[in-house]
Amino acid sequence: MSLNKVTLEQVVKNQFIYKLGAYSGVFISLIILQLIAVLFSLNGVGMSGGGSEQISYSLHYYSGNLVFIFTMLWVFIVSIIITSKAYRNEDFSFVNNRLSSDLSNILFVILVSVIGTVTSLLSPFLIKMILLFLPKFDLIYYSPVSINMVSFFFYGIVTAFCYIFLCGAAGYFVGTLVRLSSLFKIMLPVVFVGYLFFGEMISEVSSLPTIVEFFYFDSSPVTFVLKTIFTVVLLFVSSVAIFNRVEVRQ
Repeated sequence: MSLNKVTLEQVVKNQFIYKLGAYSGVFISLIILQLIAVLFSLNGVGMSGGGSEQISYSLHYYSGNLVFIFTMLWVFIVSIIITSKAYRNEDFSFVNNRLSSDLSNILFVILVSVIGTVTSLLSPFLIKMILLFLPKFDLIYYSPVSINMVSFFFYGIVTAFCYIFLCGAAGYFVGTLVRLSSLFKIMLPVVFVGYLFFGEMISEVSSLPTIVEFFYFDSSPVTFVLKTIFTVVLLFVSSVAIFNRVEVRQ
């Protein structure tokens, strides 16, 4: 019998470090996905123009919103993938329990959310650099904004992370539901595709618009962060409770 006492913190740490190497391929997919989003963003998000008999002009508007949306989708999918049976079975190579497995997965979701937030916020600079080398643009003007840039940058990072981390928690919860019953493998895609085609009709009889407004139309950053923390904790706690009902190695 070994005299070494393994604590929960040590098990979670070992599992987390292992997953950093084992799941490194997801970061390559993030780079590819964001580069695709950058290419799509080069078409612009809108334009306006005007002129007279002597001169005419056109203004093209660009942003990194598409990269941000792709990043949220990526974190959502990654969070679902790490709950799959193949990934869960890798945890049995360690002395662990289901709690340590969930905690290490949650730490991994936090990490990918942080990386996704940083890279998506840096994407507008990459878009601007590419636009500077395109021949159809002579000059790009930057309009000064009379705001506290430090506060604006800080709240921007916090808000972006909250949205991305919320997608990660939602993906983890969805993945856990799929583990609980294979019926969800059919129901969730059907609901998603159905909403794409009949979204307006479904919105009239569902609470989805209310849920979106609950997070999106909040003018107070503090309130928004508190809402996000509460929702994320609720999703992860529910996932842990559901996973504890699943049979061993299922």
